[in-house]
Amino acid sequence: MQPFEEIDVLDLTQSIAGPVSTQFLSMLGANVVKVEPPEGDTFRGLLDGAMFSSVNLAGKRSVCLDMKTDEGQTAARELADQTDVVVESFRPGVVEKFGLDYESVSETNEDVVYLSLTGFGQEGPYTEWPAYDPIIQSMSGLMSTIGYKDRPPVRIGASVIDWGTGTTAAFLLASALLEREQTGAGEYIDVNLFEVATAWMGYWIAHYTGTGEPPERSGTGFAGLAPNEVFHAADDEPFYLSVVNDHFFERLCETIDREDLITDERFHTNEQRWENRTELREILNDEFRIYDRQDLCERLASAGVPAGPLQHIDEVTEDPHLEARNMLTDSHNLYTDTPVKTANPPFSTTDGRPDLGDRPPAQGEHTRAVLEELGYSDEQIERMIEAGAAGPSDRG
Repeated sequence: MQPFEEIDVLDLTQSIAGPVSTQFLSMLGANVVKVEPPEGDTFRGLLDGAMFSSVNLAGKRSVCLDMKTDEGQTAARELADQTDVVVESFRPGVVEKFGLDYESVSETNEDVVYLSLTGFGQEGPYTEWPAYDPIIQSMSGLMSTIGYKDRPPVRIGASVIDWGTGTTAAFLLASALLEREQTGAGEYIDVNLFEVATAWMGYWIAHYTGTGEPPERSGTGFAGLAPNEVFHAADDEPFYLSVVNDHFFERLCETIDREDLITDERFHTNEQRWENRTELREILNDEFRIYDRQDLCERLASAGVPAGPLQHIDEVTEDPHLEARNMLTDSHNLYTDTPVKTANPPFSTTDGRPDLGDRPPAQGEHTRAVLEELGYSDEQIERMIEAGAAGPSDRG
């Protein structure tokens, strides 16, 4: 499935959320030109290059332009004039200085689909605030729900808000391109991390505004539901058990031959199980420790009870289900110059999973080729490189 094969995308983003959005378009056929400053995307070296190399695949091309120079701005504007989609992640007001804001671009490219991806949106009290994923986890209330009640809140150990925002942006870009095909009109889209994270907290917001009760941190579990947390099988192997109603609880008890718990007045309803969760946890852990973890999880799954091993990354990379579904792919970390594996697109179609390619682009790898496509002569390109307005490949 390559619905965007004829679509050109100008990627003016760094970090994770923006690159995620354009990588989705790229893996579905779009020609994505990623414009980086002379020093490269600021995330190229983070986590030893692993972050950059996981969200800038699928054939993206890298161009280095110094937007502080007239020549760099001119080249970027020429790219914007000829593209179908522009995605930018500068703080509000910055692209106006380069003549790359929606109003400027749409004057000469009337049907452009333009998306601004920021921390807090184009207006409001926080507009000028810089923001990364953990800041948004903190401000959206998400972090306040994670951890133990008697300990400080903790952040989720992956950039979930970035990925969620990038995925939202990709969906909106695809929708705008479909509408443009139907109407011929372009679109301006404002997406930000704070609103995406707040939307994810929708049911907690609804619960609080309906009851006046803020959510409490519940350790490895979920407030109000029991048993719904990490338990331990034989050899202290951890797994997660998620029982969300009486039906699941009955099946759990039958699976471990403890039907007596079903009629126990302490555990007859979910409210009672939550109130007596400490006692229930101790009883279940004692029972679970006689089972091998994998065998127990398979038994519970066969009975229709949601459960799964708590895996570390080394276990995830060897997971037989992911292997069977071809979820991991070979790639290359240019920053450390080492072969790596990364996650494939999280979907497949009639043609299978989209191809991510074997590596991300080196810094400025395609500068010369893209400028040539714009009509620049060899002499002009050399002059821009010598002046620092454009750059060839540097360290990945």
